[in-house]
Amino acid sequence: MTAPPITVEATLQPDGLTLQLETKLALPPGRVTVTVQPTRPNSGPTMVEVLDRIHREQSLRGRTPMTDEEMAAQITQLRNEDDAAEERWQTIWNNTATQPQKSDRP
Repeated sequence: MTAPPITVEATLQPDGLTLQLETKLALPPGRVTVTVQPTRPNSGPTMVEVLDRIHREQSLRGRTPMTDEEMAAQITQLRNEDDAAEERWQTIWNNTATQPQKSDRP
């Protein structure tokens, strides 16, 4: 005769292998079958909370954010690099484009 299923709350540990049961089971030691289902949605930090934490930790390590002038200079540099790359590709394309063949026939 098999025992009826038992449902108990448990917490999955960070190792992904260990379950911490909230109540002791009245079963003899031995192998069991476990079915796992989350009881509530994962309630982790929001994106804004994570970004705030990153900013705080960077400040504690002495990192200072870019000034508006530094950011504008970097954007200008990136745009200039993009323009130069576009010009190089345009040159390559122009040099590899098929030219029409001249023919004696109309």
